[in-house]
Amino acid sequence: MLSLLSGTSWAQCANGNPGTNCGGPLSVQPQSGNKTQSAITLVDLGLPALAPAAGQYTLSIASGVLVESDNGNSYHSLVGSQGPQGPAGPTGPQGSAGAAGAVGPTGATGATGAIGPQGAAGAVGPPGTAGAMGATGATGATGAIGPQGSVGAAGPPGTAGATGAVGPTGAAGAVGAAGATGATGPIGLPGAVGAQGAQGPQGPPGTTAAPLDYSFFYGTSGYTASVGTMEVGSFDRDQIDMSNATSVRLVLTMGAMALPSGSYAQAEYTPDGTNWYALSEEVAVTRPSGIYSSGWSGLPSGANGDYAVRIIGFNAGTVAAHIGLRQLHLQFK
Repeated sequence: MLSLLSGTSWAQCANGNPGTNCGGPLSVQPQSGNKTQSAITLVDLGLPALAPAAGQYTLSIASGVLVESDNGNSYHSLVGSQGPQGPAGPTGPQGSAGAAGAVGPTGATGATGAIGPQGAAGAVGPPGTAGAMGATGATGATGAIGPQGSVGAAGPPGTAGATGAVGPTGAAGAVGAAGATGATGPIGLPGAVGAQGAQGPQGPPGTTAAPLDYSFFYGTSGYTASVGTMEVGSFDRDQIDMSNATSVRLVLTMGAMALPSGSYAQAEYTPDGTNWYALSEEVAVTRPSGIYSSGWSGLPSGANGDYAVRIIGFNAGTVAAHIGLRQLHLQFK
């Protein structure tokens, strides 16, 4: 602030309306013998600050805060935000005790005041409490023993007492310990072998699981897969009796063309000719030139039956694409 308002040359000030106008630069010159730092003091009158004006740079006070307006802009505080508190410095050494001050002179004794008039007699107080009981007097001397009296006549015998009640029966004694186990007798001779029974009837003939391998599709150059799900070879379905099958897998051969990431082939079955359900696990068709398998998996719940089976393909891309799908085999065990 001093750098903004102070100068190195003289200034002339004149009374204006309102306030005082000074022609700068302004020089703050302390009076001769001044013992304090040079300063410009603004007094907060609690009044609104002057309106900002273009071409003017105004320093004022608003709500106890030093503010400034630049070239007609709104007032802003010249006090920056408070920085973080620095770490506490080390404790300085304790200063030496100052010299004891001189004892001041004893003040003069004041004059004795006049004796006031005697006050009226106070009211009679309540009766005092009863005094403590006096001490017990000393015990008198023991009197002489008188002569022994004559023996009195014997009294009549007393009546017999009532018979007492019968006491409770005692508790039963503890059961005695069991005797030792006797020695085991010798093992008897084996009995004679019984006659062989008649042979039972022959059981019904067993059934076998579904045949090991079913071939579904053979293409010399593959086919074009549309986006999403479609059936591979719509006339290449098969009717398979899977009543006794427990596991299934799908094996396929890929040519040079593959589909985008996320594409796959899978076997499905239908128990009603309308709704199709997954039969095998998915086999990715995203890698060319090779034999790929879904791996053995348990037959799905509800698939043990004589149902129609098909193969579907899923193209995860955004456009139809050619796929080099060659042979498809569905295998059971």
